[in-house]
This record gives sequence, structure tokens and C-alpha cells, in this order.
Amino acid sequence: MGVSVVLETVLGSTGSSINALSAAVDTGCFAYCAGSIVVLTDVNSLTQRFFYAKPDALPAQITPSYYNPATPTKATGNRALAHTPCKENSLSSIALCDSSVDYLGKGKLSHRPRSVTSVALSPSGKYLAVGEVGYHPRILLFSTALGASADVPVACLTEHTFGVQAIAFSADSRWLCSLGDIHDGGLFLWSINHRTGALKLDSSNRCTTADTIVWMGTNVITIGTRHVKVWRFEQPLSTTKYRRGLDSASDSAHASPVPRTFTGRNVLLGALKDAVFTCAVAIADDAAVLCTHDGAVCLLDDAHRSQRLFQVTKRVCSITSITLDPSSKVVWLGGNGAEPEALPLSSFFAVRDPSTSSEQLKNLDLNSEQKGADCLDICALCYADKRLISADSRSISLYGIFLDANQTLEASVVQRLPAHKSAVIGVVVSSNPTITDFNFLTYSARGDILYWSWDGSCIGSCTVPLDLSLAPEATDGNELRVVRHLSTINMLLSGDKTGVLRLLHSDGKVQAAVWGHDGEMHDLAVQVLDDNQFLAASSGRDRTIQIFRISKTDCSLEQSLINEHAGPIRQIEFTQNGSILVSMSSDRTLVIHQRVTRTDDSIAFVSTRTVHLKASPTSMTLSPHGSSDLLLSTMDRCVRWISVPEANTTQSFKTADHSNGESVILSRVTAGTLDRHSSPVTVLAGYSSADGSIRLYEVETGSLLALIQGQNAVSDLAFVQISETGRDMKTKLVSTGGTDGTIMLWNIVMVPQGETKHQEGDGSSDTDPSRLNPPSSIRLVRRVLSKAEIANFHRSLKEQNNKRSLSPSQLRRKPSRYAISDHSEAPKIASSHDRAGRDAVPGRQVKRASPPLSPKVSLRSWTRRSSLDERRQHIITKHTDNIDATAKQIANTLQEFRNRLEKSQESLSTNSAQTLKRQLQATLDGLVPSNQPSDRIGSESFDDYLADMIDKRLALQSRKED
Repeated sequence: MGVSVVLETVLGSTGSSINALSAAVDTGCFAYCAGSIVVLTDVNSLTQRFFYAKPDALPAQITPSYYNPATPTKATGNRALAHTPCKENSLSSIALCDSSVDYLGKGKLSHRPRSVTSVALSPSGKYLAVGEVGYHPRILLFSTALGASADVPVACLTEHTFGVQAIAFSADSRWLCSLGDIHDGGLFLWSINHRTGALKLDSSNRCTTADTIVWMGTNVITIGTRHVKVWRFEQPLSTTKYRRGLDSASDSAHASPVPRTFTGRNVLLGALKDAVFTCAVAIADDAAVLCTHDGAVCLLDDAHRSQRLFQVTKRVCSITSITLDPSSKVVWLGGNGAEPEALPLSSFFAVRDPSTSSEQLKNLDLNSEQKGADCLDICALCYADKRLISADSRSISLYGIFLDANQTLEASVVQRLPAHKSAVIGVVVSSNPTITDFNFLTYSARGDILYWSWDGSCIGSCTVPLDLSLAPEATDGNELRVVRHLSTINMLLSGDKTGVLRLLHSDGKVQAAVWGHDGEMHDLAVQVLDDNQFLAASSGRDRTIQIFRISKTDCSLEQSLINEHAGPIRQIEFTQNGSILVSMSSDRTLVIHQRVTRTDDSIAFVSTRTVHLKASPTSMTLSPHGSSDLLLSTMDRCVRWISVPEANTTQSFKTADHSNGESVILSRVTAGTLDRHSSPVTVLAGYSSADGSIRLYEVETGSLLALIQGQNAVSDLAFVQISETGRDMKTKLVSTGGTDGTIMLWNIVMVPQGETKHQEGDGSSDTDPSRLNPPSSIRLVRRVLSKAEIANFHRSLKEQNNKRSLSPSQLRRKPSRYAISDHSEAPKIASSHDRAGRDAVPGRQVKRASPPLSPKVSLRSWTRRSSLDERRQHIITKHTDNIDATAKQIANTLQEFRNRLEKSQESLSTNSAQTLKRQLQATLDGLVPSNQPSDRIGSESFDDYLADMIDKRLALQSRKED
């Protein structure tokens, strides 16, 4: 059986420049960047298609590189490797099967997927060009035709060295121009063969001061900081329509393999010599509109190659994007904190007319005002099918165009594709969607919480108030760190960077707030006690675990566990219905705490065992089959299945790709189940930052089922189980991007082998408890149990254990040889009357002394298990009073050794044989004083013994006679 992984929905975008959004006017589609994936969306139906090429993908048409000749000139056998059916993961019909070696001969981990920052759709809508960032980036040309491959590009260009800044198609879709970033400075012009899609380098030059490019007829304009330049061809391009069987671009391109020089001439800026030009759009074959960061709107008149620049008007706010609306004959301007505004083309044509008076030019001024923080900062703007599409740094908005009462064109938002406005920290799956009306929620560092349905529709939102008064010394501000959902009462628990725990309603209203940690809060674990009460445990950087009892109205502190770990506590989990609490720390330990309840309904957790690991743990998750098992990923590139009751590892495997043997560290893991012939299969999903991949492993066998790439810096993963009426159970994987702010939904299905309304919530009201009692008036809470209280809980725990016939009366901590210790001398063995608990663990540094506990209430007293040599010595020396038993045991050992020596094909080394011979001879010599020599003594030794005895008797008789 194999696994099919299909990308179904992408929420959010990563475009932060004017080059990250493009549209085709005729087809009504627009494309934008989302990590390493380009999303092609229909403006009316909002259906999505995804384009992504693996780092080692080979194009259908190989384009020889002139400046980087290391690129192969033909497709070799590695291309077949890239499409082997070992693991089929389709990304909307994209096979994401990864090969072990790319066509450059380098390992897979050295080719991490690069982010996409520039995208361009051809005006005809036939081609999609994608530009990457980083060292040795690629320009990928995809075909947008239905049925065309979305993971195998038509062509791949590798001329740039340090990133692609911008790409643009000509008006006839026969030429492609690319611009490198400031470190690259390359400006290349490519001819496109419409029959095959092959690209050929025609012209090149260097331009290091430009930020974007735009076509103006048959010329290219580059703009940037104090820079406007027009680039021209040596021969004019044909602007006639493309005829079948004729490729004018290929005919006009020269036959020489050496590219021509792309010539250009700077535009005299005049009064705009210090301006920063941000965007441009062509309104004619010899005219273009340019905008600056200060809000100036200019006209570039290139009639008769004059290259004259005029300032037409000026806005109050900065202009960052511009697009042409050919149906309304206007240009739309977008900027920071303002809605798009229209300027008629007749205004610019009037500037070119010498008969236009100065009074008429004054009427062109726009009286736009900045509209405040409610308006988004528009990074890019484009037009398609009578709609405007805008992109900010995280989301996409669709604008409708209409006429107001003054017959002036206005644009208003008709639909905003929901997304977070900052980095997405995590995802939480609802345990009871029928009560909560959502399947999962995501939260960002800024405190935004969005509720989602299984199909990616946003059904609500709220904002967690983040108070900074508790940490005035913090200069980088407060951030949301963790959120958990209380299913039965439909409320939220949140922890932030300052260590404040908040109980909130689903609309963001704060019910209670407690300052629980003196520092950043790392994790929260929630366990249901009854329908109205929960048990919550929080861990933080201060090496403290706080136990809270949660109700609908209050958070009460039950216990504070301190000094349980030597490092920050990264993660905590409840197991066995809340009777066990497991904490994970970067000090390479897992501490198991057992819950004890007294008759007065008070709860406490007592440390019972410490599991020492060889390497530091990175993440852990509960097994979906049993609540008593944990799946743990460690820094040594392993995943361990740990049984909590026995506190030992029952199974482990390397997180490797068996096709090449390379293993990775999984920084985040989660577990789920998939149906295979009505039998569940445990699947572990983990993210590796080494190659930027999400990996799916079968836990029972440790085999790699799927490898997914495309999303950068994944912060959290979660499985969502969906049950539809009359259909089988569906499993989806939700991945959140920590830095790019995107959310991706993947559909996961087991297949036979070889097949492969957005709501705002402010949460502010007069009855908000956070307003009545601000967090600044709350003190840091601690409740450390005294020795007497702990002894009472020990006595209660002992009584509970005595009632269990199948469980041991006492839990014993088992130290490990791999414990971290700063002492070179051997640890002392603790007796039953010594201190119990963590003070007896080797390497544990005790900060304060305490009187020994009574043996009657001692729970954690233990004796260190003897080593193998000590046990063997004990077996031999315990029979020292009976020398016959010892001799019999040694004789049996020698007999077993002799039998093994006869059957074994191996031979002893010379040193070992000589050592054994000396010891046997010494043993025989030691048997000489015995009065009863055994038949097992050798004949030579016995003769020597008799001769020696005769000599002694003769010598004694001679002395008597003398």
C-alpha cells in the first residue's frame, strides 16, 4: 500500500512586492506566491491550481545556459529517477516523489526548495513564469493548459546567480524579460517558441539599481531608486499577430549562440532626481505611467524616442502599485493605508497634447487622504475580468468596480480571502465539531485566532489581548505562544511570551488571567475532569510546571512543580485519562508524574520516574491507538515509541529515506490513523528543516510513505478526521507556516502500491474582566507543596496502589548510564532510608537539603541497579562459604566454553589464548595443596605432583638419619 497526498487548499500568500502578483486580462485568472508554490486562481469561481517543481525536476525542453554551462544539455537517466513510483504524492495531480540525487549530482538535502518571490502570467494566459530567490535560482516556465503537467516545467532557465527580482512577458507573449536582484544585476531577454515552449537567450546586460520591469510596446523599462531606463532592441520586434506555423520571435532572433547586447538609455529625471520609483504600467506603445514612493504620478512620453518625463499629479500617501483597466480606460493606483483610486487615461493623453493649458492640468490633482490603519497596505495590484485584485503581505482581496453618485469610478472589497496577518504559530483540532461549529483553529503571533471548516472556509475569528505591562523591560513586544480549546464549554486557554495564562470565550472576551510563569510559556496540556471542569498544565522557560483547575469562570492554581528539569520544559502531555503527566525538556530527560487525589478532592502530581535519553528531544505526541504511549523525536534523527507505564522504549526507527539512506531531524511531529482495508494504520507526520519537507512514516515498520515539499518553515502539524454522511472517513493534514504565514490543507488517502465569512472580534466590552482587573495588577503565582502535604499525598498514593492487584505497589525510578553528570566519581547507591525522589538520580544537583522521609511514606526510594560485572561478581562470591559449589560452577562454565569452541568457526587470538592458558595453569597450581587430587587434573601435572612428594619424603628421612 502507498499514500497519495493531494494539496487541496492554500490559505494566505507570501508576496511582499509588486512582482508577486500577476493577472491575465483575457482569461480572468490571477497568480500569486505561497511559499515555494504558485497558486493560479480563477477570479469568479476562486478555484485553485498549484504549480511547483522539485529542486531536481528536469524540464520538458532543456535550455542550454550560456553563462552557467554546467547545466546539462540533455535529459539523462536521472529524469526517470525523478518519476519512479516508489512514493506517489500528488499535489493537485502533481507527483511529489523525490529522487535521491538531482541532475547536478548533489544530495537531496543540499537542494532545499526555494521561495518564490516573482511571478508573471502571459497576456494570452498560455504560460506562467516563476522566479526563485537564493543562490543559483531558477526561472520556471509552466503551461497553464488543462491537462498540462504542474510539476514538470516546460523550460528552466539558470542564467541568474543571486536571485530573480522580476519577470515580465511582452504584449504578444513571445518574449520574456528577467531581472536579477541587486547582488545579481543580470538583465536577460528570452525568445519563446510557441510551438514547443522552448526559450532562447537573445540579449543580456547588467542593471543593479532596478526594482521592477515593465514592457512598453517593443521596449523594456526598468525603474528603481533614482533610476528610470528604457532598453531597446537593435532590430524592432514584429508586433503583428501570431500566425499558425510562423514564429516571428524565433525568426527575429539571431542565429549566433552568443547573446546580443541589450542596449538602454537613462531618462532625465529633472526635479525627480531623488525620487524612488515604485511601479509603472504602459498605456500605449510609446507611453507609460510611473509612480513614486512620495505619491507622485508621472508620465513617460517616448514618442519619437524622446524619453520625456512629466509629473501629472501627486497623492498624499505613498503609491506602491498600479494597473491598467482597459475596459474603463483608467489606471488604478494602490498604496499604503488607502483604497485603490482611479485616474482616467485622458488625463495623461492631455499632458502629451501641447494645446492643453495649465489650468486644465491643475484639475488633474487628486485630493486623496490617508484613511488610517483600517485599510491594508497594498503591495501589488492587477486587473482581470472587471475586477481588481490586490495583495498585501499576507492575504488577497477582490474589489468590485462601480460608479458612485458623482459618476466616478470607485472600488470596494467584495471578497477577501482569509489569512493571518502575521506568522502562524500553531493549529488546534476540535475534538467535537458538532458543538464548536468548526473543525480546527489557527493562531498567529499577533494574537489573531481564526476558526476554519474542513474545506478551508473561515467561519469566525477573535483576537487575544496581549498585555505588556507585566514585562515593561521587553523591547520586542508580546506575542501569543500557545492556544488550547476546551471542547465541552467551548472556551479557550492561551499563553503568551510574558507567561500570562488567559481563559477566554470563543469571541475573544477574557474571563480570567493568571500570571503563571516568569518568562515565555512553551506549552499547555488540557485534560477533562467533568463536563464543567478541566485540569490544565503549563510549562515555560523558567523550568516550572503549573497545575490549574479550570472552570467556566475561574482558573485556580493547584500545584507548582519546580526543579524537575535542569533545562527549559518544551512540551507536556497528559496520558491515561489524566492520571499521568509527562514533561519533556531539552536536558535530555522525560519526567513522569503520577496524579494523586485526596478525600477533599485536592489534586497533586508526584514525580515517579525519570527517563534519560541519548539525545535531546525535539517534539512528542500521543499515539492515536493508546493514551499510554508516546511518540518522541530526538536530535539523533530517531523516532521512539515510549510506553509510559513501563517508562521504556518499545520501538524506534531512523527518520531516513530508504532510497538514499539520508536521515533528518524532525522538529515537529504529530500522529494520526489511515484506513487500510478496514484496519487502521498509525502514521507519523513530521517536519524537517534540513530539506524543508513534511514526511509521513508508518510507525509499525518505520518506512517512509510520502515526502511533501512546497511550504517553508512549518510551525505546526495536525491531522483532521472528517466524517461525511454516506462516505468513508477522510483524513486531512493541516500544516501552518511559521514565517510565511500560509496554511495548507493536504488530503491523505491510502492507495495500492503503484497508484499513486470572515468575522472580526475585538473582545472589548465594559464587563470584560481583563478591564476590571488588568494583568498588571496580578502577581506571579506559585503554590509549592510542603513536605507534610507531599507525605499525605504519598500515603494516599500508597493506599491507591495497594488496591490495584495488577500494578506494582511502588514505582521505582530507573536511572540511565547516559544521564548528564558533572561529577567524575561514581554515583552513590541510595538505600531505602535515603532521600527519595529526584535527589537520588545520578547527576541531579540538589539545591537545598531536606530531612529524610520516613520509610512508611517513602514512595520514590530506590536502589540503583547493579552493573553486569557487579552482578556476575555477586553470583560468584555469594557462594564463597561453599567452595565445592564454586568449583562446580567454574567447571560447568569451562565445559560450555569448550563446546562453543568446538562448534565455532572463529579462532581465538594469540593474546587471548595465552592469557587463558596462564589462568588455567595458575588454577591447576592452586589445586596442588589439595589432599584429594581430582581425575580432571592433567597427567603431566599429576606425575609432577607425585615426583615432588617423593623428593620431599626422601629429604625428610635423610634429615632424621643425620
